[in-house]
Amino acid sequence: MPTKDSPTPVRRSLTSPSPRRTPRPTARRAPRTLAAAALLLALAAPQAGAATVPPAQDQLTALAAQAAGALETYQQALQAQQDAQVAADAAQQDLAAADAVLAQSREEIGGWASQAYRGTGGLNELSGVAVLLDPRRTGDVSSQLATIDRVGGQYAEVVETARQARARQEAATDRATAAVDAARSTAEQALAAKSAADAAVQQQLVAYSAQQRTTAGLDPLAPDAAVVDRARAFLSSTQACAGGVLTGYANGLLPVEALCGLYAAPGQQLRADAAHAFEALSQAFQADFGTPLVVTDSYRSLGEQIDVKARKPGLAAAPGTSRHGLGLAVDLGGGVQDAVSVQHQWMDRNAALFGFVNPAWAQGSPGPFEPWHWEFVAA
Repeated sequence: MPTKDSPTPVRRSLTSPSPRRTPRPTARRAPRTLAAAALLLALAAPQAGAATVPPAQDQLTALAAQAAGALETYQQALQAQQDAQVAADAAQQDLAAADAVLAQSREEIGGWASQAYRGTGGLNELSGVAVLLDPRRTGDVSSQLATIDRVGGQYAEVVETARQARARQEAATDRATAAVDAARSTAEQALAAKSAADAAVQQQLVAYSAQQRTTAGLDPLAPDAAVVDRARAFLSSTQACAGGVLTGYANGLLPVEALCGLYAAPGQQLRADAAHAFEALSQAFQADFGTPLVVTDSYRSLGEQIDVKARKPGLAAAPGTSRHGLGLAVDLGGGVQDAVSVQHQWMDRNAALFGFVNPAWAQGSPGPFEPWHWEFVAA
């Protein structure tokens, strides 16, 4: 289930409108690879020349929602692919362990068979049964009976262990095969979702370019040339902060020294690629509104997530599951937290170009209503 998180409250003026719970289009967002997106951005400008009638504002809004929805679908498909691969790897490990146990059991049985064939030790000890059949022998009958019982019991135990190992190995083989098939299927679905997302983003950019030729940036809600140019520059630029290795660290336990600070937001941090994208997005926002994006929350440690969950149980995600704990989510103020503000509508139309989305679960149809919560999904 998607995570959900609330921001530090941001006070609005008494004259500002209250957030509406009117559901917006449910087709929303998910990620794209930056290299592919850069190519699409490069292709968008020349193709825009073919458009003869600039799209209307409602068409731009619909295209933005379509692109964002395709990005989110890709994010979900990518997560499913990763989960399936983890399951496949675990199943393969189980199979390897079952193979090892079965091999050991077969080795033990082979040892018994070899000893019996050579007639020394092991089953050869059963020759003590002659004591029971030859009245002229004076050996310790009770000792020989104990030997027979011990040897027979050990052999039966080895056979049963081998039988169980074989059953486990067969079950593990079935699980591994199914898991590998599932991983392959989800990989194909993720690839298809990525292609759809790329196409939707390209369509959005082409429409923006056509609109830019007539609006000249007069409408603050209509994407202007500067926004597309900034997106293109961001995708081709080098990250100022490289961050550090985060592999192997659990949600909420990322080393803060491996994260990167956010543009014009002291004390706020995200994963390196998310911080890089946020800088470009915030600068584009600043160019239109005069101020950068206001960040009320970003990376959240496990302890901080536990505290938020205790204070806001209906809004905060379960500790260890939040996108904040992965350094991939921000909560925004400065007007963005108001779903009917021009700042929020600007984000709706532009944020996906930089890989950020206000996920469908946060739009109140159904579920919590969190217009302030934005996630970086272009991973």
